[in-house]
Amino acid sequence: MKRTRVTRRLSAGVATAFLLGTAAVAQDPPEGLDHLGTDLFAELLFNNQGTDFAIACSVCHALGESVAGKAERFYADHTPTSLTAGRETTDRNAQTLAGVHRAEVFGWDGAWDSMEDMILEKLIGKQYGWKPGARAEALDNATYVLLDEGHNAISGVPYVEQFQQVYGLDLESLEPLEVAAAGARALADYTRTLDFSMTSRWDAFTEQNRFRTAPNPDEDIMNYAAVIESRIFNQEGRNLIRRPEGFTESAYEGFKTFFRVFDVESVGNCIRCHVPPTFSDYSLHATGSGNFKTPPLRNLPRTDPYLHDGSAATLEDALRHHMGLVEAARAEEEGVDPLFGEIRISEADIEPLVQFLLMLDEVDPADFRYYLINFE
Repeated sequence: MKRTRVTRRLSAGVATAFLLGTAAVAQDPPEGLDHLGTDLFAELLFNNQGTDFAIACSVCHALGESVAGKAERFYADHTPTSLTAGRETTDRNAQTLAGVHRAEVFGWDGAWDSMEDMILEKLIGKQYGWKPGARAEALDNATYVLLDEGHNAISGVPYVEQFQQVYGLDLESLEPLEVAAAGARALADYTRTLDFSMTSRWDAFTEQNRFRTAPNPDEDIMNYAAVIESRIFNQEGRNLIRRPEGFTESAYEGFKTFFRVFDVESVGNCIRCHVPPTFSDYSLHATGSGNFKTPPLRNLPRTDPYLHDGSAATLEDALRHHMGLVEAARAEEEGVDPLFGEIRISEADIEPLVQFLLMLDEVDPADFRYYLINFE
């Protein structure tokens, strides 16, 4: 069927006005969003049909054992850098979408001010196989999919009906730009529901030992780190430290290094950027190869490989990469955040730090309850 719905070219300003004005994002997920979002997240027809590789949000941000023979994922990709629908390799590793709504800018390098704008750009851009000169055609395709051809493989309910139910929007009465923007808005709202469960051995550890799980609002991170260190000193002095089953002595030493911002050795200074409870400050930091947003550290076994370009295959590789940044920061190399220079770790600290990071992997509620009452 020929697609002829385009009436004007995309204007990002118009899209933003529609998204944030006409259809302001709800504070609570609207009823039916889960079905709509799940359908859109897996929708393969936003692709340029002239390409030979089908892309959907769920392809690069997979969940569970989504690909036979591949390790379980947590809204992350299997590859160092993702592929586009045109089988071109991108420059970025697809990190987890969980908790991304906490950020103020979006994308590894903070290129977008809103999640809606980022998603709209993906739907009609390179990721889905559209060349810069084909934006009008891409917009036409997105509109056609939402009005006429979306496969709705999961719910089986047409998008027109779902948007009416969830947002009270009559897609057929909107301009093509507004239809595509509505799709981006629904995907953004759905993405805001993707979060961490806070059910790791670390979370059980904090509850067992009554450690604060995050800084108080507006609390300086250095003060929070000092509070944690004081709590450790107090608990250890009275032999009251409890560790959930599997939270080894090595992981405990790694925990102390991770949170330590003072002293002369085994100072991870990690907490300065990787702030609990998600272990990210969602801010941009200079790494020598660009300014990149701090990734969260929960569920790392399901989000490998690591770093913005997926160049670190293991957590050990990622930590050694940071040790290289330490030297660059101390040498005052241009474009490297001075915070890296305050790290004081050696090769001996790598394994304990890795073991602690594994304690941030989340488990199901039954296992979490087990960790709460079974400790070493």
